[in-house]
Amino acid sequence: MTQTMVLPGTYIEVRDQGLISPGGVVTGNIGIVGTAEKGLVDQVQLLGSLSEAKEIFGKSDEWQDGTKNELTLIRALELIYQNGGQTVYAVRTANVKEGKNGADASTDDYTRSLALLENEIVNIVLLAGQDVSKTAMLTALDGHLKTTAGIKRERIGIIGSGFSSGTDKLEDITSHTLNNDRIIFTAPGILVSSQGKQNKLPGSYLAAAVAGMLSSLPVQTSPTNKTLTIEGLTTEFNSTQLEKLVTKGVLTVEKRAGFRIVKGITTDDRAWKQITTRRIVDYAIYGVRSSCNPYIGKLNNERVRGAMKATLNAFLTRMVDNEALVSYQLDVSATRAQEKEGKVMVTMTLMPTFSIDFIQVTMYLQ
Repeated sequence: MTQTMVLPGTYIEVRDQGLISPGGVVTGNIGIVGTAEKGLVDQVQLLGSLSEAKEIFGKSDEWQDGTKNELTLIRALELIYQNGGQTVYAVRTANVKEGKNGADASTDDYTRSLALLENEIVNIVLLAGQDVSKTAMLTALDGHLKTTAGIKRERIGIIGSGFSSGTDKLEDITSHTLNNDRIIFTAPGILVSSQGKQNKLPGSYLAAAVAGMLSSLPVQTSPTNKTLTIEGLTTEFNSTQLEKLVTKGVLTVEKRAGFRIVKGITTDDRAWKQITTRRIVDYAIYGVRSSCNPYIGKLNNERVRGAMKATLNAFLTRMVDNEALVSYQLDVSATRAQEKEGKVMVTMTLMPTFSIDFIQVTMYLQ
């Protein structure tokens, strides 16, 4: 108590640590960069609907063959909102020196515009219309994910396959070298109608549809076996081909009672293969951070550490109740030496929930 007590009376100090509760965690915000007909260049626009997007960025142009600098942003946003996307941070990029509407934007233009999303609360990011065959674009996306992870803005990137001579080539798709727990690689291309005709768009636009669908799901819900709202696929792979794609870490789609995601995976081939694992842990990271941050600057003693543990317990218990975690273990402590250094040690063991991918049936006949 810091008050000077001279006059007789009751002096009250209120300690509010016991009222600190975990903050809300956003899970479905999408960040996207692409070229558009109009709108301010290199300015982040917060969108809530496709009609709002078209009012700001205009309409998409006629699709030709994907090599004529067709505008990408609205085309991708249509697929995002068609598949359940809601909150989108969009940036119009452009070649400010030349090109119709800046449509011939280079990697440097995309990278410059992508940097504007670094400090936004975004969970899923993509470069509209850009595919893995454009290695510089892939490098830009990978660099962005590393940068944002370093500044406490963790997110997942989605990129799709490209065409080889106008078609999906299995060999080209499966020869990718991606191995990143924060990158999802989608294939094949999709069919999209515009201006009275049906066009073949590369897997980079399937990435937009997957982003919209993924943003609509709770972090613990797997995209495996979920249907996408698309007109069709440019290639319908057979079971052998699908097996090869999944083995190579490709999130692919098949035609089966609709257009379904075969398996919800990242390009990582180890612990982070399941998209749900990556999303659950990112959710936990954001939640733990929001739970602990209010305690910065408060006393480092048993009482305050106990309050911090209670706040963390409340958040993690909520994750268990939501079935994102099976269980957890938590410890909050500090030695006397750590107290002097202003440190609190939070140690937790999380058991994330996994989805059913395989059902093995043994049938006995009598």
